Parts: sequence; C-alpha cells; structure tokens
Amino acid sequence: MKYDVVIIGGGMAGLIAGIRCADSGLSTAIISAGVSALHFSSGCIDLLGRTADGGVAREPFSSMPEFLAARPGHPYARVGENTLRASLAFFQEETACAGLPYCDNGDENHFHVTALGTVKPAYLSPEGVFSELVKTAFETRRCLAILNFKGFRDFHPRLAAANLAKNPLFSDWKISTGSLTLPPIAPQGKNPRELRSIDIARLFDTESRLGEVAEQIKEIAPGADFVAVPAFLGTSPRRGAEKRLSLLAGRLIYEVPTLPPSLLGMRLDAALKARFAARGGVFIAGDRVTGGRIEGGKLRFLSTHQAGEDAMSARFFILATGSFFSGGLKSRFDAVEEPILNLALDRTLPRNTWYSSKFLGDESHPFLSFGVNVDENANPRDADGRTVTNLFCAGAVLSGYDPVREGSGSGVAIATGYFAAGRVMALSKTPTGI
Repeated sequence: MKYDVVIIGGGMAGLIAGIRCADSGLSTAIISAGVSALHFSSGCIDLLGRTADGGVAREPFSSMPEFLAARPGHPYARVGENTLRASLAFFQEETACAGLPYCDNGDENHFHVTALGTVKPAYLSPEGVFSELVKTAFETRRCLAILNFKGFRDFHPRLAAANLAKNPLFSDWKISTGSLTLPPIAPQGKNPRELRSIDIARLFDTESRLGEVAEQIKEIAPGADFVAVPAFLGTSPRRGAEKRLSLLAGRLIYEVPTLPPSLLGMRLDAALKARFAARGGVFIAGDRVTGGRIEGGKLRFLSTHQAGEDAMSARFFILATGSFFSGGLKSRFDAVEEPILNLALDRTLPRNTWYSSKFLGDESHPFLSFGVNVDENANPRDADGRTVTNLFCAGAVLSGYDPVREGSGSGVAIATGYFAAGRVMALSKTPTGI
C-alpha cells in the first residue's frame, strides 16, 4: 500500500493532519490501532488554562508570551501564534461543516461544568456546552436544575450541585436536583443501572421520545432557567436532539460532559472522521504499526500487525500516536521509549525523578512532559541521533509540555497536527520531498 502521506494515530492530532493533507490533494491514510483518547475526553478544547505563575489563564493569547518565555521548547513556541490561530479556525470550520459547531468567547477562555460539579477552563466548546445564548443566559439567570435518568450510575446530580454551590461563580444561584424516568425502550432488556452513556444516547438518535422527557422536565424543574443533563442526547455530531428538547421543555438545556465513554468526545471523533472521509482519506482501523525501516535519513516503510513487514510506504509520514495512555510512549522500569521507531526522546531522567512525591500536589509530575525530541520542522531524530527528514511528529507524543497542568492538551494536538500537515504540503511541491 503506497500513499503520499501515512499518519500513524487516529486521535485529534492525526485527524487534523489527515484532513488538511487530504484537502490539499495528497493521497492520505490514517492507521489507528483502536479507540482514540477522544472517546475519553470532555469534547471541549483547552488552549491554555494556566499562566506562567500557575494562575488561571483568562486570556490565553495574552498569557502566551510570558508563558512561553519560560518554556522555549514548548510546542506552541515552535508553531507560533499565527499558525496556532489558523489551526483553531481550521478546526472550527471543519467541525461546523460536520454539523458540530464549536463556539469561542473571543480571545477569552470560558468555563464548562464537569460531571463532578467543578468548573474547567476551555477555549472552544460545542454549542450544547457554550454559545452566545449560554453566555447571555448565564449572565442574566440564576436558577439551575441538575437532572439525571434514574439508574444511570455515572452521574450524580447532588454531588455536582454540592460542588457547584461552593464555587463563587454560582454563589447566588438556586440549584436543585432531580431524576427523570428513562423511556421504556432500554436496549436488549438491560436493567437501567447497567446502562452507560452510549446506551442512553442511542435512545435519542431519533426525536420520538423527546416530548415525554420534556414534559418530565417541566414537572420536575418548573422554575429552572437552565437544565443540566449528562451529555447523552444522541450519538450523532448533528445536535438536533438537544435543540429540540430545549424548545419542547422551554428551558435552556446544558450538556455536561460525562465520565468515559464521553458522548461529547465521541461526537467530535465522528465529526472529524467524517470530514477526513469526505476529502477522500483512507482510515485503517484495528491495525497496529509494529515498526518501520529508516534508510538514508528517511522513513521508507511501515510494518503492521495485520499486513506484515514493510506493508505501507509513503513519501511522508506523521507520527501522532499519543503519550503513555495511547501507547505512543512506553515505560520500562528504568527507561521510557518511543516503541515503534525507537526515536530519540527529549530527555532521560533517573526513575526517582519521574514523579512528584505527592500524587495530587502543587508540583507536576515530570513524566507528563516526556516525549519525542523534534527540531523546528517537527522532524525527530532516530536512535543514532540522525534527523528523519520525511517524518513529522504531532500531538501528545511530543516533549516539552504538560497537558494536564497547563490545560493545553487539545490545543497542542490541533496546532501541531495542523503544523505537521503544513510541512508535508510545502515539501510535497518539491521534486525530492526534502
């Protein structure tokens, strides 16, 4: 199998890179071993949640210069502000075309409510979580009802309400809780307590049951301006169910990102895959890249578990395999490695310095910033220190940033995937490709 571009990894970074490459006319394949981390994400896009001194970043781009001055090796420093802004605009255009529009708050972060009732900064969110309508309503209304379906075990309205009540943003709000009765169409005779968010979401892929749910909302939350429900109003990226329920109930319906599997993350995954397919991209699911052959400073072939040795070739490759969670990095007792190509990592520290002494302390864990070392073009080095000129790295496999502490994971994935695709597009116009 030969392509212009082969992307290893089907998460956020890989899909953004794939969409952009395919859109430019390059034959592009993405190979993915399984479900990406998007299925475990909130579906909201964090750009920068913390300032250089650890405070809350209200305006990410204003906070960026000081933040990057202390972190010159950060992926944002490599791509630059113009590319970062362009990548976010590209993301919004693509998701809107897929029927899943993402909204911003100008250059400011906004805050979304988590399943535990905490608030988390985000730069972009789907309309069911943040929009001008939500912003205006939040500024003028003060009555919130948090509802769940009886038996659904992964969301606890009273816990969420108790935590929200402690937050200064909700200090003058009236917050109530309640339970809805699930329409009597549980799949395969399951007990409601056995259902996960994906099971309930499938019940609302059509709008036939929304009317009876709306009537329950009116009865349970008669004075509420907002009604917060777990995000399981349909699996489709196109958000007809949430809009329709808001209209029928006469309340603004707010979708709370659930514990995994997260419907908001799954909708985003489906939306981006749809855009990739619409551009003619080939998505190879369920196969795992096991190695590759590097010759003369170029990656020539990839071997996969299903197709065998040297099964795939391309002019260009993008590595977007993620970090430890997705298997893009592996740890042994005394070392961390990139398992597919044995690429050079940014640093190797003694094991006793990989982590902070306190699991949830003020200090971050150093291993969270481990990753592949790349140059200004996002090219990595092989185990012998030689640059691989037709291979580009993107997303969480990169070193130099801490997505958890910084609140930058999705932003880095989008920006570096976009940047890597840009390098491929530029080099594809040259006869040699380097």
